[in-house]
Amino acid sequence: MKEEMIMSKINIKMLSEDALVYLKENAESIAKRIAENEDNSWIKDTIPQSTSLFVEKKLQIEDFDLLDNPESADKNIDFQNSVKIYESLNELPRYILCDQRFWLWLHLDKFYKTVRNMMKIRGKSTFTDHWLQSGGTRRGLMFGVLSRCYFRVALTVDEGKANKYELTKWVIENPERYRNLTWRSFSSEEHLVRGVLKGEKKAIDENPKKEANNLYPEIAKYVSIIGSVRLLDCISEEDIEKMIYDKMIEYINSSDGDEK
Repeated sequence: MKEEMIMSKINIKMLSEDALVYLKENAESIAKRIAENEDNSWIKDTIPQSTSLFVEKKLQIEDFDLLDNPESADKNIDFQNSVKIYESLNELPRYILCDQRFWLWLHLDKFYKTVRNMMKIRGKSTFTDHWLQSGGTRRGLMFGVLSRCYFRVALTVDEGKANKYELTKWVIENPERYRNLTWRSFSSEEHLVRGVLKGEKKAIDENPKKEANNLYPEIAKYVSIIGSVRLLDCISEEDIEKMIYDKMIEYINSSDGDEK
C-alpha cells in the first residue's frame, strides 16, 4: 500500500517591529547585502543584538517548499508556486496575510534563496518595493515578491469551476490582464475582480488575435467609472462579467475601425 506523505506543521513567524524599523532605516545597505549574499546567514550579524529578529506565533501551517524560478521567468513554475503559496496560507487570518512583517519572515528567512532568485536586487528600490513592501498596504501586497503570488490566486480562484485555477493561470500568462486592477480601490472585492477577468477572458477567447495590453488599463478605468455611479459591491459577478465583456468587444471593434 502506498504510504501517504505526512507534512509537518510549523509555527508562523513575523519580523519584529524593531527589526522592521532597522530595515527601513538601512534599506540601501540591506539591499546591498542581499545582492552580495546567496544565503541569509548575514542577517543575524547585521541586525543589532539588542533587536529581536523574528517573533514566533501560535498559528501553524503545513510546511511547504517552492520551486526555484530565476527572475520568475518560467510562467508554469510561477503558476505552481503561486497555487502552492495560496493553498498553504489561505486559512491564516486576513490580518496576518495583510501584514508586511509576515511576508518579511518568508522573504528573509524561510524562502530567502528562492525570493532572491525570483526578484534580483538591482538597487534600493527593489528591496523597498518588492521585499519590504513599503508602498502602503494594498500596493505593498501587490508588489511583494511572495504576497502578490498569494493574492493573485486569492482574487482569481473560482471554487465553482472544475478547473478552479483557470483564471489564475490566465493572468499569470500575461500579468497585464490583472495588474491594472490591483491599484484600484475595488481590488479587494474578489467577486468583482473575478467578474472583470471572466469578461475580459471571454472576449479575448473569442478574438485571440485582437488582444492588446492597452485594453486592460481602459477596462480598469471603466470599472472605476461604474463605481462612481453605482455601488460596486452590489453588482453581481455575473453582471460585471457581462458589462466587461460588452465593453471589451466595443474596444476591440473600435480598434479594428482605427486600423482601417
